[in-house]
Amino acid sequence: MIIRGEQVALRPMTVAEIPLFYQWATQSDSAPLWYEDGRIPTYEEFTRDWKRYYFDGSEPEKGRCFIILAGNRPVGQVNYNEINRENNSVELDIIIAEDMDKDRGYGTDALKILAGYLLDSMNIRLCWIEPVAGNTRAVKAYEKAGFRTTRKFTAGDVECYHMELRASQQDKQV
Repeated sequence: MIIRGEQVALRPMTVAEIPLFYQWATQSDSAPLWYEDGRIPTYEEFTRDWKRYYFDGSEPEKGRCFIILAGNRPVGQVNYNEINRENNSVELDIIIAEDMDKDRGYGTDALKILAGYLLDSMNIRLCWIEPVAGNTRAVKAYEKAGFRTTRKFTAGDVECYHMELRASQQDKQV
């Protein structure tokens, strides 16, 4: 399955791509903010958190990772986490791996594609994401994808935003 957008396509990540994902997730400039104590996890710790179902599609209600492709070139990863069926909501995460691929619209397009897929195919009514407030590049990309800040919060000493995209907002996207 490949889901195509205006600039990128999403392809389900495979188990063989876990090392690539680990590299991207631990070498990002935001990586220290993603991990509870700021310590980058070992590969073994990382794979305990990122269960096999994210990569083999065996439990789609629990989450799935996708490679972001610009042409045939992998430029990042986007995923959804466990679906909350009480309110049909889900958290999204995204990484654009290299600086040369940032500010090109790839992240915005990837989030639109994944949110559209979840809203249309999996009965999701609300997608949400929680960027660090100081990551203005990411916040702008999420806003362009249709996400709106609904609240601010502090995680440790870091200010973050809770941003949401509701099904009714997605319908209004151009």
